[in-house]
Amino acid sequence: MMKRKKTIPLLATMSVLGTFVLAGCGNEAATSEGKGDTVNPDAYNNEPTTLTIYSYNASVLNEADLEELVTRAIKAKYPNITPQLIPQSATTLDKMVASGEVPDMILSTSYWYYDLLERGLVSDLNSFIKNEKISFSKFEPEAIDVMKSFSDKGETFGMPYSIMYNMLIYNKDIFDKFAVPYPKDGMTWEETIELAKRVTRLDQGVQYVGLDIGPPTRLTRQLGLPALDEKGEKAVFQTEGYKKAYSLLEKLYSIPGIVEPNKRYEYGIDFFLKDQKLAMYQFNTAAITARLPQLKQTGKDFNWDVVSLPTFEDKKGYSREPEVQMAAVTPNSKNKKAAYAVIKTMISEEAQRAMNRGSKATVLADPAMKKEYALDTKLYEGKNIQNVFVPKLTKVPRQHKYDIKVYPFLNEAAKKIAYEKKDVNTVLREAEEKADKWIQENK
Repeated sequence: MMKRKKTIPLLATMSVLGTFVLAGCGNEAATSEGKGDTVNPDAYNNEPTTLTIYSYNASVLNEADLEELVTRAIKAKYPNITPQLIPQSATTLDKMVASGEVPDMILSTSYWYYDLLERGLVSDLNSFIKNEKISFSKFEPEAIDVMKSFSDKGETFGMPYSIMYNMLIYNKDIFDKFAVPYPKDGMTWEETIELAKRVTRLDQGVQYVGLDIGPPTRLTRQLGLPALDEKGEKAVFQTEGYKKAYSLLEKLYSIPGIVEPNKRYEYGIDFFLKDQKLAMYQFNTAAITARLPQLKQTGKDFNWDVVSLPTFEDKKGYSREPEVQMAAVTPNSKNKKAAYAVIKTMISEEAQRAMNRGSKATVLADPAMKKEYALDTKLYEGKNIQNVFVPKLTKVPRQHKYDIKVYPFLNEAAKKIAYEKKDVNTVLREAEEKADKWIQENK
């Protein structure tokens, strides 16, 4: 089970941030009356500004990524704004809060967004949206649903700027080696596991692994399953949906060679790209596209392709929920005017088109723009990337601040199936009991 992160005392957080989102009330307004920050975004007059930006699991790994997403988009209109990246490898959220050196903006994904809410690192953008007459009519509606899911009172705690679509990437060389047909678009997970059996082999002392689905939440969220009840106070793991997802994992882990003798059952993107012994892996567009250039630089490129994410038999045509990348403005930033100017530019059609031709898929509902995804990178030339966007996006379950806090118990349940061969009903009951106990102790 994952260790809990050290929590910064609330009073320390308050003293650092001033205006804050209460850690125990993630849906409270970040500013008075939930009206959003009242700074006039038009007030930015192009004074020299260094805008610090922290990337929290947003696949902005270096200055080149920041150039593609922010710097290139703003330098013509706002040449005096200098974006400065604080990479995630340099510091943590807790360290920044404790030191009082909080960035002006934070880029993150919907999956991790409650970490920002819990620490009071977001402000309400409603006044900015109103003053700038920003309309969400051209955005993917699923992305707006995700944005709204973090508030009960109508606040907007982050601006969506990109969607991460999920797909199955596969190693053609492994399939060719064993004369097995390639994966296809529109497969079910059951069909994918049957295919995995045929390429999970020990060959000349090398163990090839057929499939890594990743953490169990990749399946449960694809089914649109909430982790907690409507009040966010009790885990709901003993449902038919969870049993369906974990039965699939049970079938996968039963394949000889999938679970290694040294207790390895999840392999990850590096095992796929660097070790090149994993036949199929489920991952998202932003994370894969950010790593592919590194593969080329190593000179160890290989024959690979992608297909649409496999589906459940009774939910054919539905991929996972959209994992939305969003930009937050921190409450105590002294450069909010510049931050607003940057955000407005990031979601403009011009900037979205340029970004989309790079490594991040547009948040706009524009089919023509999707056809241009990653064109400038040339990473997907001759690849099946367009069919990744075909499946519908599963409606996002109700978001709760404890969601990712109880995910470790779901991960532990999957481990028990893989290592101890425990049955699905038992591991889900145990996970639910542990999650409920943790919630009661940490409310």
